[in-house]
Amino acid sequence: MVLLMEEKLLLDLQKLEDKAIEQGATATKVVEVAKIKTGSWTHMKCRYGCPNYGSNLCCPPYAPDYAETQQFLSEYKYGIIVEFTMEFDGKDMASFADTDLKMSNGLLEILLNLEKEAFFMNHYRAFALKAGRCRLCEKCNLKKCVNPTKARPSLEACGIDVFALANDNGFEMKVITGPIKELKIYGLVLVE
Repeated sequence: MVLLMEEKLLLDLQKLEDKAIEQGATATKVVEVAKIKTGSWTHMKCRYGCPNYGSNLCCPPYAPDYAETQQFLSEYKYGIIVEFTMEFDGKDMASFADTDLKMSNGLLEILLNLEKEAFFMNHYRAFALKAGRCRLCEKCNLKKCVNPTKARPSLEACGIDVFALANDNGFEMKVITGPIKELKIYGLVLVE
């Protein structure tokens, strides 16, 4: 019985990966959540170094802290990493801001669709997280989220090492130091 349940779960995860690719993801990979690297340092990088600190409900100090994230992740066995890539013409900062916004919200749409699909497959605990700040609103309403069904906390804000998440699972993520030709962003859907 347990083996059949595990086989069904793995089939469901494959269906979700296929769905992500159909919706525009560049690549996906099923991961064991216990192997995801975390650290309290990610929150510190948000707090001291990010211009968005305190200006977004999906980021610190409003996002779950490291200890809460550790507890949350311990309740899952598998997740799906989703990579989303967009070409960038590199012309100017306005072009970059436009591409960044489309990329962030494009990935979020895929992640939310996967979360919903997983829910309807009876994985009712499915939950999506996305790298980077929330970009649903031009300015976040810090009193109450106006997009509560779509907003999700940032991976980094929750203590997840996004570079390790990508690189440990066959993706190539590095600090960009030269001309930018394409942009990549990652998300994670916790499934079971």
